[in-house]
Amino acid sequence: LEALPKPDEIKSFLDEYVIGQVFAKEILSVSAYNHYKRISQSAPNVEIEKTNILLVGSSGSGKTLLAKTLANKLKVPFAIADATTLTEAGYVGEDVESVLERLLSLANYDLSIAQKGIVFIDEVDKKARRSESSTSTRDVSGEGVQQALLRLIEGTITKVKVNGGKKIVDEFVEFDTSNVLFILSGAFVGIEKIIEKRLKKKTTIGFNSTLSDIKDDNYVLQKLQSSDVIDFGLIPELVGRVPIITTLDKLTESDLYRILTNVKNSIIDQTEELLRIDDLEIEFSDNYLKTLAKLAIQSKLGARSLKGLLENSVFSCMYRIKELKQKNINAIRFDDYPTNHDKYPVLIDNNNKEMTDTNYKLYRGVSEI
Repeated sequence: LEALPKPDEIKSFLDEYVIGQVFAKEILSVSAYNHYKRISQSAPNVEIEKTNILLVGSSGSGKTLLAKTLANKLKVPFAIADATTLTEAGYVGEDVESVLERLLSLANYDLSIAQKGIVFIDEVDKKARRSESSTSTRDVSGEGVQQALLRLIEGTITKVKVNGGKKIVDEFVEFDTSNVLFILSGAFVGIEKIIEKRLKKKTTIGFNSTLSDIKDDNYVLQKLQSSDVIDFGLIPELVGRVPIITTLDKLTESDLYRILTNVKNSIIDQTEELLRIDDLEIEFSDNYLKTLAKLAIQSKLGARSLKGLLENSVFSCMYRIKELKQKNINAIRFDDYPTNHDKYPVLIDNNNKEMTDTNYKLYRGVSEI
């Protein structure tokens, strides 16, 4: 890898695209730097073991975006797999090796580049050994997938199919996963209860923490240890192969507002660009953005809900683009999120005349705040 960026440079790049999550960014930056520094040493004096990473955080907290942005900075191929679609070989679904095929494809079938890529496996918590009913029922297929992942993650040589294209016979290459950085991720819903139980057992709790601290989910999650992940249901062997475990905080309303205003390639920028292609300017007031952040918090889906809520508010205008152009409208302004008639957008024509968009409608119900 040419000119490997230092950890602080990686963190600065992540800051441009991901709001908050300072600890997670710093840990990811150092871990990635050490990983690629390790594999760039041609003849090391000491054999340094690979360090894979586990990201734990609620839905929409930025796990996938962090990993994707990291790969972008390091200029390495990045393949995503959803653990819920993975199965043991021979069952219906994707086998674990399929993610390596994706990595090879993204590297334009350059094996040396693919073998230095990043593999992101999301929702690994869904393959925990215990069922969601918290009974002692074991999920045998889930454990099988964990065993298959373990083999890949710890470094092995496996046969990976190369898309033959017009060739009738599939070709295979030997893929060495020793230098692939694996980032596992999951929401681990309910793991806070496991951590709380452990914290309450500690005799020092009265000196170091208060009961109100233990009721704060972010505080509790920051105390996560490998043993908690094992208690949740991941096999110890797999947890042992991901020694770096970092947690992501639940996003606040303020975080969501900053995601709309302070990151590169934000959904606001994307929406403005989409309408600009049709020669329409669109403007969102600060009030609109604050209300959007408030609605997103209520949805409990984190940053993921921002895009849906934003698009829901502009669909009506986008659907009527031809009609608006015929009326010489060249700009749309949202003074607030349009939850009722009083907040409908303002249309501005070529003569800078402003009028309320009386034909506007909000798709799917969003209750007034």
